[in-house]
Parts: sequence; C-alpha cells; structure tokens
Amino acid sequence: MPGSHPQMNASDLAVGDHVAMREIAVDMAAFTQFAALTGDRHPIHYDAGYAIAKGFRGPVAHGLLLLSLSALGATDLSDRLHESMVAMTGVQARFLGPVIAGDVLRFDYTVAAIRPHADGLAKVSFDVTIRRIDPARPKAASGETHATRPEGLFTLEFLLKDHPSPSHASEH
Repeated sequence: MPGSHPQMNASDLAVGDHVAMREIAVDMAAFTQFAALTGDRHPIHYDAGYAIAKGFRGPVAHGLLLLSLSALGATDLSDRLHESMVAMTGVQARFLGPVIAGDVLRFDYTVAAIRPHADGLAKVSFDVTIRRIDPARPKAASGETHATRPEGLFTLEFLLKDHPSPSHASEH
C-alpha cells in the first residue's frame, strides 16, 4: 500500500545508489506461461533435447521474459515511488549470456542517471544487472550469495516527480 511506505522522489535519489535487489528462480512453468502469453514457441525455450543439442545446459529463457522479470514494480523500491511515479519512458536491453530453466537469478538495481525534465519532473534511469547465482561457488565472506558474471544488462527509464507534491508534503 502506498501510504504504508515512506515515499521518495527523484530528488531523494543519487547516481550510483544501489536501490533494490531481488532474487528469483526461473523454471519451466515460467517459460511455458510466457510462451503461451506471447505465442513464442521456439523449441529452444521448452525442448531440453533441442537446447542441449544446440550447446546449452537446457531450455533457454526468452529474452523478453528476463526483461519482464526486471520490472521495477516487482521491487520494494516501487512501494516507495507510488506518489512520484508518472510513467515508464524507455528500456534498453543487452543479453550477455543464456539463462537456463532452473537458474536462480539476482537482479540489482542502481541509479544510472537523473536528468531534469519539465515542470518539476525528472527522467531517472535505473541500470539492472542480472546475474545467475551459482550454488557451486562458496558465498562471499560477507555471507552474500555468490553470483556469476552478468547475464543481462538492462536500463529502465522513468519520469518521476522531482519533489513532493504540495498535497502530500506532510507525508514526507
């Protein structure tokens, strides 16, 4: 609920801030549901024998599935941006390595850019780095899960209010 989380605006963010993280397992059920939704029935996404014959460990995630899993709305940060969020204005995606059914992924969100816009608004870009968590590798000394090199690099761009609106100023 928007009222239960302290609200933030573009002015509360700084370039380089790590603002969110989430971990999610991708499985064949997600692949199947995504294929049904989009109509993408390429066998590399559901036929293990086909994918293995092509040199992969198993069925490969749809690129657009990974992009959809990076949705800012799926993070705790979204709850804190309810009042300032105006619109999503852009996305860029680079797929660097395959994600296979059964992989566990970590999505890290960092503020990449804040650009003033018109009328008290700012365009804020968040870089999202997707890494596969490798259970065979030991955890870091900090206890943090050990992740592999990036499998995807996405940039999500939003139009946010730069400052609290006067009607909500007492909430901030």
